[in-house]
Amino acid sequence: MNKPAATPHRCVVCGSGDADTIWSVARTPMHAVRPAGMADIASGFGNLDVAACSGCGHLFNLAFDTEAADELYGALVLTNEPVSPGMIAAVDETAALIMRHLKPSPAVLEVGGGGGALSLALARRSARVDLVEPSRALQPERFVGTGVTLHRAMFPITALAGRRFDAVVCRQVIEHVPDPAPFLTALRASLADDGTAYLEMPSADDILLRHSIVDFHYPHVHYYRRAEMELLLARAGFAVAEVFDIKQGHDMGFLLRAAEPLAREARASSYISPAAFAAALAKRRVRGAQRLAAIDGPIALYGANAYAQALLGLYQENTPFAAVFDDTAAYAGRCVYGPAGEITIEPPRAERFAGMAAIVVAAYLHDAEIARKIAAMGFHGPVYTLRAPGPDAPGLIVSLFDP
Repeated sequence: MNKPAATPHRCVVCGSGDADTIWSVARTPMHAVRPAGMADIASGFGNLDVAACSGCGHLFNLAFDTEAADELYGALVLTNEPVSPGMIAAVDETAALIMRHLKPSPAVLEVGGGGGALSLALARRSARVDLVEPSRALQPERFVGTGVTLHRAMFPITALAGRRFDAVVCRQVIEHVPDPAPFLTALRASLADDGTAYLEMPSADDILLRHSIVDFHYPHVHYYRRAEMELLLARAGFAVAEVFDIKQGHDMGFLLRAAEPLAREARASSYISPAAFAAALAKRRVRGAQRLAAIDGPIALYGANAYAQALLGLYQENTPFAAVFDDTAAYAGRCVYGPAGEITIEPPRAERFAGMAAIVVAAYLHDAEIARKIAAMGFHGPVYTLRAPGPDAPGLIVSLFDP
């Protein structure tokens, strides 16, 4: 255990300045995907120093470079675009869930919408959707004639100052925000008093339960448990109307109403044992290394995403992966990378599968669907998932971290 003597970082939940480091990775990739053949291949790395607050147990990355956040989130490659039937269906289900709670033809604000898939789905049933997204890879032309207005910037923005919306939507964003309090306050200021907000984020409760080492990756500054997020939302002036478990508990969604802000003195404290958690994570790391070392022949990754990004940072002594496959057409000419080098992303093809000794599914939230696709394309070798071992692991594949 490494306990910093002092740190400039204060816990965003309880304000404590004391924390225990539980997970460290030096020179981990900062981006899940980037253009191939970049001139400065040594750039694009950061450090993970995930710590547990000594006051309340909140998990956060002490080593996150806040000065580089704007550049990180304005990256030239859009990730997490829905490409599989399951991913597309999930976007439509989220849009339907939100719209059930709104009046007809609402005005909607989405903050941090990535490629805009949810904004486009919401626009089909809304008077107008304003999408705030900083990525330079997102072009306004995509939204011509759709009812979606793109604001390519970091939130909040002056162009929307003073405007109130019937719905404010923010998915998979708050974990990226170094200081969540002013961000949540700005979201609340954008919400009409009779409006509805929907926030979605990864669940640290799930990470603590599963000891999932690939869910620690550089772009995430904070890892929130449900009780912590409920407290932060209450302080910002949101009342929780409903909470949803998403992707078998991997994520959590909050349906919110406007309320009076809660006093800052309120606290949420839930004890965790940093030493026990750190030891469990270390065991996962060793098991993964042993499994990879036991595979005789070239290994492919399926899924160019944050979990592949974490894996390439974890096992950086060499790069044991001969190929990376992904269904996202926009990844042509892109790569994943680690300290040992970069690997060009390819579309899945049966002839390329045939040369692999094993395939590791990095897109583990869709591993059963991907495993069936791989089998249908004629690959009958071992297929592993980055899903942490557990009773809900698909029967077709085993976890890379199984003993």
